[in-house]
Amino acid sequence: MKALSLVLAVLCSVRASAGPAGPVDAHAAPATGYSGAYLGMVSRSLAADPFFGSRLLDSFDLHLRSVAAMTAPKAVRDYLEIAVVGAGVSSPAALRASLGTEPMEPQRASALLLAHALARPEQFREVLDGLEAQKAGLGKNTAKLLREANGRGDRGLLAILRARGEVKPRGKELTYDRFGQLDRMFDGGGSGGGDTVSISGPVSVPEGYDGYGPDGRPRRTGLMPARE
Repeated sequence: MKALSLVLAVLCSVRASAGPAGPVDAHAAPATGYSGAYLGMVSRSLAADPFFGSRLLDSFDLHLRSVAAMTAPKAVRDYLEIAVVGAGVSSPAALRASLGTEPMEPQRASALLLAHALARPEQFREVLDGLEAQKAGLGKNTAKLLREANGRGDRGLLAILRARGEVKPRGKELTYDRFGQLDRMFDGGGSGGGDTVSISGPVSVPEGYDGYGPDGRPRRTGLMPARE
């Protein structure tokens, strides 16, 4: 696999047919930062549309198929940025400020979910667990789609996508190139700094998770390029 750049980012009805997104810790704290804001948005979207979970998965599958056919990191970045920012949102800053305060259409929410999976693997594990806690099958089927990612695109990208769907992370977690306008999205949260959200079930993280620094903010990830 060719060298891949890592990111330094400042950034429904579904059926459970896959393995668990991760172990559940009944004493785990609610998700905070970007993860909490995103899960808050999902909670509001599910309340507004009972079929939001199914539509999110359908859209995620379509985005995944498109990205799996791409051979260049820049093409992946541009595609996801357009899918997230280019449909009526004035700027990434505006989207970040509103994240968690209102529902979001499934197409944009799923593109944001895929961008997050590629850019911030440690946070993404928490998001998967939070999705499953909010709607049974939502996190599991998201992971299943990632594990089964297939296409004619970059083999390194496909390997990263499949690794994101594993029940437990394997080896060093790798990110995929830079995400330009979305770089600032994945640190902190939304709602003017109110970035803690309570959801319908516990949110857990993998054993040894160290995605947050002593100040409670998400750590930046990715220090060295990955080499085969």
